[in-house]
Amino acid sequence: MENKVRIGIVGAGKISEVLHIPNTLNSPYAELVAIADTNDKRMEYIKGKLIHQKIRFYKDYRDMIQKEDIDAIIVAVPNVFHAEVAIYALENDKNVLVEKPMAANSQEALEMINTARKKQKILMVNHSQRFFPHHQKAREIILSGLLGEIRLVKTMFGHSGPEVWSQNASWFFDRKLSIFGALGDLGVHKIDLIRYITGLEIVECVAFTATLEKAGTVEDIASAVLRLSNSGLATLDSNWVTKGLEENYIVVYGEKGTMKVGQIDPSRIDVYLEKPVRMHADIVLKPLFTNEDPYWKLPIVDHFAKVCLGLEEPLVKPEDGYIAIKVIEKILESTQKKQVVSVEA
Repeated sequence: MENKVRIGIVGAGKISEVLHIPNTLNSPYAELVAIADTNDKRMEYIKGKLIHQKIRFYKDYRDMIQKEDIDAIIVAVPNVFHAEVAIYALENDKNVLVEKPMAANSQEALEMINTARKKQKILMVNHSQRFFPHHQKAREIILSGLLGEIRLVKTMFGHSGPEVWSQNASWFFDRKLSIFGALGDLGVHKIDLIRYITGLEIVECVAFTATLEKAGTVEDIASAVLRLSNSGLATLDSNWVTKGLEENYIVVYGEKGTMKVGQIDPSRIDVYLEKPVRMHADIVLKPLFTNEDPYWKLPIVDHFAKVCLGLEEPLVKPEDGYIAIKVIEKILESTQKKQVVSVEA
């Protein structure tokens, strides 16, 4: 493609290595121009992997933004820096794709949104589970009315911790850098997915968190009950203490039937109907990638670039990132107050 979005990546950590760098390099809509990171050791490693690519490297992301002819920035740094980097890029007329969680708090998220509006630039949050084919199909099934009114949603995302898949994961356990623990790392996906799949909002929550295994200052377990805008309920479980497997699923209970997404098999949707006829059907969708693949083949960079080029409407709006942060804040407020709290986005 002749007109490509010229992209700079801020942050050379594991998520950039397995997601943002390879997908930008392989996108027909984007060109990877430069990468910035303050970690010299990490940058040398990434340089070694990209030795045959014409990419420039910077220690300071501000130098990269000022010196390079780029159209957009991907922000993949510890959570506490998301707003700082994103706002600087937006102020310098760059479109921005920022990793989840969007910011360290909802006020910072609003500042990012307001800056993007002022500068008339694209701001997207990497709520990547919206892009999974089985989640898109599940949304289609629910919005078709097949399950009827939603009564209960059950979500789970748990594994044994970020240190298992990244050698540079120490910042995840330091609240000064990560702000949130398993809730911001994994739970944020399911908070967004509940809203995306059902089309409902989260209006109240009550929750508990705990730190039982990880040596750090953030929660490694978070469990919440959420009231939805139709008076139905949802449960949210996220943790870094799941051993022997990864659990990553959503189950929806409706007035006419039940749908299990990824609970029985990661690529499978099971639908159980009571009305108008009692039946069970399953839908098997090919996953976008497996653990055997060298990188995560997700269409996020392609989609972001197409949005920047005016070819597609954004699947994730910046307000979605703000709402996810707001719900996390209210879940943590509930754990501190030991009571139900309302969510006012």
